[in-house]
Amino acid sequence: MLCTGTNVSEWRSGNQTRRHARHQIDGAVQVTWKGPLGQPKRLLARWLDLSAEGGRLETDLPIPARTSVSLHSDRYGPMGLASVRHCARRKAKYSIGVQFAVALALAGPGRKQCLDDAEVPPSLGEQML
Repeated sequence: MLCTGTNVSEWRSGNQTRRHARHQIDGAVQVTWKGPLGQPKRLLARWLDLSAEGGRLETDLPIPARTSVSLHSDRYGPMGLASVRHCARRKAKYSIGVQFAVALALAGPGRKQCLDDAEVPPSLGEQML
């Protein structure tokens, strides 16, 4: 199953039924997974938003739905394992929604710190420095 437009219109129209707020975030993340023949795949993606349970990435290449991926940030370290929930083409890029495999309470410190940083409005973050 490759990229489809599933749920993307719901994000844009505000008809969300999410349990956790999404926070805008802009940062690089390394995505790794195994291809259909077991070959290792890797690409650099950009975080668009993040919540306690998942996030949205922007990539140059599609990643099939239901693919298990590992996410790693240079700034925060390992972000954890996730499952691709949907993939949709957006102009020359792909918008990929992922759901983390473990709850935030059980996540590593990198994912928790990244979400904490995303929750601080930029103007407050600058005042805290």
